[in-house]
Amino acid sequence: MNIWHIAMKDIRIFLRDIPGLIYLILTPIIVIAIASFALSGIFADDEVERFSIPLVVEDEGELTNQLVDVLQETSVLKIIKTTKDGKQITRQEAEKLVPEYKAAIVIPDGFSDNVAQGELAELIVMSDPADRVIPGVVHDILSQYTAKLSMQSVTNEVAIEALMHITELSKAVHGVELDPTKEIQSVQEKSEYYVENPPIQVVTNVVQGNDEARETTPFESNVPGYAVMFVLLGTTAAASSLLDERERGTLGKLQTLPITRMSILSGKMLANFTTALFQMFVLFTVGHFVFQMWLGPSILGLVLLIVATAFAATGMAMLIASVCKTRAQASGISLLIVLSMSALGGSWWPLYIVPDWLQTVAHVTLTAWAMSGFNNLLVYGQGFTSILTSITVLFSMGILFLILSVRFFRFN
Repeated sequence: MNIWHIAMKDIRIFLRDIPGLIYLILTPIIVIAIASFALSGIFADDEVERFSIPLVVEDEGELTNQLVDVLQETSVLKIIKTTKDGKQITRQEAEKLVPEYKAAIVIPDGFSDNVAQGELAELIVMSDPADRVIPGVVHDILSQYTAKLSMQSVTNEVAIEALMHITELSKAVHGVELDPTKEIQSVQEKSEYYVENPPIQVVTNVVQGNDEARETTPFESNVPGYAVMFVLLGTTAAASSLLDERERGTLGKLQTLPITRMSILSGKMLANFTTALFQMFVLFTVGHFVFQMWLGPSILGLVLLIVATAFAATGMAMLIASVCKTRAQASGISLLIVLSMSALGGSWWPLYIVPDWLQTVAHVTLTAWAMSGFNNLLVYGQGFTSILTSITVLFSMGILFLILSVRFFRFN
């Protein structure tokens, strides 16, 4: 019963700390909401975030009109052709707008004629050197269009040259003069048709992790990610309070009572673990009922994963408190460790975007194992068996951390 009494004492003290409760619950909810709504355009099926791009039109040919139509129909671009006073944008004006819009497109004079004559034709993308995303998107869109034009131009040139060669050869050998006009027209029509309807196409099929198709939102990854980070911050702060008690002599007084050292530490661990569980369950509950976050195909798996994560976080926090001499030292070290683990382990961004070697290194952290399990359940819709490894590793980490914390902790 001594362990339970010590844990309840710490929990009652914490519940009286209103600012602490606000930090525990409200702060992560605000961060999750801001981060998720900021990324909501990426996940929307019916509406994609559009980039406003200035367009300078210096050519008046038919191909230019077609290109402008293509750009205006592109779902990720919002083309700006005129200034506020209704005049067409010039190159000089576009250069001034690039720092604001990050990119601009220029269709130079003679573009249509050069393409029709098979000569070098250029489209210009003005880019902001500080941005690596928007100019790349614009360049890729233009490259897709110019690849079609290039294919049509090359096809026409090769076919026409072959027809003219056959005509000359027929006249020289057989004395028969042929008129290839019809055949040239047919080649041009067919090449134009196949440019618009390519015989080889790439089709993208979205693979659902479960049988029922569902819309993925940012909350399926952001709620677990930030929940793990704030739980780590909360548990390390709570465990560091042990150092306060040691400095004030409270732990020394507890040793004079008929309580074992193991019971004292176990009681502190239980209080810390209970607080971490409470925080994670509240955040996931808010994520589900307020933000409509999907809870995955296995509620039992989700609960066990939350428990394992809270247990591992508690063990790590107790270990930090055990090896540090003062609370100030523990606060600095824990902040460095938690932020590093959050960035490295996938709380802030998915691990698949980082190099392979860094993904391997990341799995020395409990954050990576926790996020791997949560992603399997909530993002990919996989079942209970997909998270067994994560749960096992997290519980193993927690046990190892707790054994080491008991071994290294000093009451005086």
